[in-house]
Amino acid sequence: MLSKYRQAFAGNTAWRFSTAGFIARLPISMVGIGILMYVEAERGSYAIAGAVSGSVAIAAAIGGPLSSRLIDKLGQHRVLPIQILIIVICSVALVLLIPSNVPSPYLFIFAIGSGIAYPSIGALVRSRWTALLVSGPILLTAFSIESIIDELIFIVGPTISATASVKIHPAAPQVIAIFLLVVGGLWLASMRSSEPPVNAKQGKPGKPVVFQNGLIYLWVVHVASGMFFGAVETAIIAFTKLAGQPIYGGIVIALWSFGSLVGGVVYGGLNLKSPLQKQLIVVSFLLIPATAGMVFVDSIFMLALLTIAAGIGVSPLLIASAAITQRRSPVGRTTEAIASMYAGIGLGFAFALAMAGWLIDTRGTNYAFALGAIAALLTFAITIIGRNKFSSEI
Repeated sequence: MLSKYRQAFAGNTAWRFSTAGFIARLPISMVGIGILMYVEAERGSYAIAGAVSGSVAIAAAIGGPLSSRLIDKLGQHRVLPIQILIIVICSVALVLLIPSNVPSPYLFIFAIGSGIAYPSIGALVRSRWTALLVSGPILLTAFSIESIIDELIFIVGPTISATASVKIHPAAPQVIAIFLLVVGGLWLASMRSSEPPVNAKQGKPGKPVVFQNGLIYLWVVHVASGMFFGAVETAIIAFTKLAGQPIYGGIVIALWSFGSLVGGVVYGGLNLKSPLQKQLIVVSFLLIPATAGMVFVDSIFMLALLTIAAGIGVSPLLIASAAITQRRSPVGRTTEAIASMYAGIGLGFAFALAMAGWLIDTRGTNYAFALGAIAALLTFAITIIGRNKFSSEI
């Protein structure tokens, strides 16, 4: 199993851009929770906190595919530094305004600005892998590596956010995230040798890539899974705080990612012969049982066990869907295609943040967990409905 991972990292090019990508996208797992905890601490409302945090995700879902299309045409080294500069300006403004007397609607201006400029680092790194390996089983392993890194990010990031917010200052997660994005993002942009060739002759690319080759079905799968992530994450944070142990919020989310990491390591090292669309159906089903159990949970310990179990299917789901996306994306538009899938996750995540925040304020955390369970069931249903559109043959 490990031999496939060694083949993917043969040479030092992949190690460098994968490491830079890890640093640059670590803030992804910190910003949402950080803003949620910061706004709630300063303004006393999960509904407002979820809406502000969700606006970042919605804006990123819109801006990600647009900037990725531009990156496919101009190159990562030209576009990424400009995005980072805009994010730094907007994020610093948010850090200063959240604890002030500025009316809440003004927070959305900078939240949206930060989100619209946010680069889809995962798509940038995966497009480098695609340029390096082209296709085949080792590319699937490479996507597994990046999904494993995603899970490491969601183990480390929430823990840093929860700990820094409670022990240092509610704004600390945002400051740390800005620093990591600048360091990792500029390092990634500087690696010209591994950058995918630009599609400079791209004229009018026509309709968005998500509407081509059946990718719309896969995009909806990502929207539903994003709802799953957002609802469960918000409910975990609220559940642990209402239990009088807010620092455990990040730890429980980290355990969720640990379960996903284990699932990703095993899945990426297997030599499965069944078609990817069938694999996608099976791994999406793994989200359902444990998530349904969260609705009835009454202790942090039981919640932690269920999150580990629910996480096992997460990374395999993202690995299989990334492989299908790569195979069905038009030539020269791989970055845009992968970014569009992440945009779907962002939209679903944003909706779930706002909805779960409202449910927590008005009904309780069990209703927010129920939203996550419904999203998991919806993800599974869509993989079945769209299975004939996920074939590797275009």
